[in-house]
Amino acid sequence: NTVERAVSDSLLRNNGEIGRFNVVMDFKGLSRKSTPSLSYIKKGMLFLQDHYPDRLGVLLIVNLSGIAQMMMKLVLPFVSEEVRKKIHVIPDGEKERREVLEQILEVDQIPDWLGGKDEFRFNVDEYYGRGEIQCVLKDEELVEYRETMPYHA
Repeated sequence: NTVERAVSDSLLRNNGEIGRFNVVMDFKGLSRKSTPSLSYIKKGMLFLQDHYPDRLGVLLIVNLSGIAQMMMKLVLPFVSEEVRKKIHVIPDGEKERREVLEQILEVDQIPDWLGGKDEFRFNVDEYYGRGEIQCVLKDEELVEYRETMPYHA
């Protein structure tokens, strides 16, 4: 549902033109016990690949444990090269992190909690509101999009 809202929001902000969304996944505080299984991670990556390859801007993965980094290395070969190029595991060291982020994002778009200047904070209540999704597409356009969307799961 969150990805669908990101796509809808992207369409809304771009006046119905195909837009892209970026994802920052922060694994800070994730314990070994709560680490998702390898199959779950693989399903998530294949979901992005199969349904949103053109809409995904970048996927930034931060604060990833050593075990989780090994799991990512096992999963990434199953993801297409097109999508794999958009996935970035960000280093933990402050200097290395900033160097990598500056290669991917504009300096003013790097979140302040990652050493940048962007102070945006995601607010679940504000984003989801009353559960209504704003969309600039007409009903028949949504049906066409759903029917022509590739599915390989």
